[in-house]
Amino acid sequence: LVIVATSSPDDLFGDAASIAAAIGANKAAAFDLTAACSGFLFGMVTASQFLHTGAYKKVLLIGADALTRFLDWNDRGTCILFGDGAGAVVLEATESAEQSGVLGFALHSDGERYCSLKLAF
Repeated sequence: LVIVATSSPDDLFGDAASIAAAIGANKAAAFDLTAACSGFLFGMVTASQFLHTGAYKKVLLIGADALTRFLDWNDRGTCILFGDGAGAVVLEATESAEQSGVLGFALHSDGERYCSLKLAF
């Protein structure tokens, strides 16, 4: 399984499939996950759930964003907050829940405040 957590894909339909093809994982499921700053965290929880259920034995999780291509460098109030970066981990299923590296999680969102930070297109 290949999960790419990004808010700035190179392809509007997602980058995960092209990454899977590039590494020779041609039979792997692959999808992008968009959750902005929390994308990698959401990706980690999503990956752990696929491993926990036994649906997959290994997951490549990539968090990558190239937000500077959207910035207005004249807006000093926002351009200093965003940048480009990437990181990746490979997660693997364990034989038992006691060996699991993800001990728990609690995810929450406040949808009433969505307008506080958005990029409409």
